[in-house]
Amino acid sequence: MAKKKAKKSGGVWVAIVFLLSFSLSMLMSWSSSMALAGAGLVLAALTVLLLVFFGILADVIGLSVASASEAPIAAMAAKKVRGAKRALWLLKNADRVSSVCSDMAGDICSVVSGSAGAALVLRLTQMLRAESDFVLGILVSALVAALTVGGKAVCKGLAIGRAKEVVLLVGLALSLFSKE
Repeated sequence: MAKKKAKKSGGVWVAIVFLLSFSLSMLMSWSSSMALAGAGLVLAALTVLLLVFFGILADVIGLSVASASEAPIAAMAAKKVRGAKRALWLLKNADRVSSVCSDMAGDICSVVSGSAGAALVLRLTQMLRAESDFVLGILVSALVAALTVGGKAVCKGLAIGRAKEVVLLVGLALSLFSKE
C-alpha cells in the first residue's frame, strides 16, 4: 500500500511541476516580452543578463540544497538561529526544492534568456540597419549560452563547497517573509 501511495503522490508531483513550469514560463516570457517591447538596447541587454543571472542563482540554490548536510542545520535550528528552521525545511524537501530551483526556475530562465536574446538581436539589427541578422543571431545566442553555462560552471564549486551557507542564506531570506 505504501508503494501505491508513493506512486500516486509522485504522479501528483509531476502534474504540479508541469503546471508550475507552464505557468512560470508564460509569466517570465510575458514579463520579458513586455520589458523588451519598447526597450532600448541597454534595457534589452540588461534583461537578458538578469535572466541569465537568475538561472544561475536558481541552479546554485538547487545544487546546494541537494548537497548540504542536514545535521549542522538541524543543530542551528535547535539553537533558534534565524533562518535555520526554513533551511532545515528546504533540506527535508531537497528533492522537490532542487527540482523546482534547478530544473524548473533555472531551465526556464535559460530558455527565456534565449528568447530575450532573440529580441536583443532584433534591436541590434534595427539599430545597425543591418540587412541580415543571421550572424548577429548566432553571436548573441552563443554569448547567452556561454554566459549561462560558464556562470553555472563557476558557481557549481560555490554551490557544493558552501552548500550549508547557501541553504542558510536562502532559509534566512524565506524567514523574512514568514514567522519563525
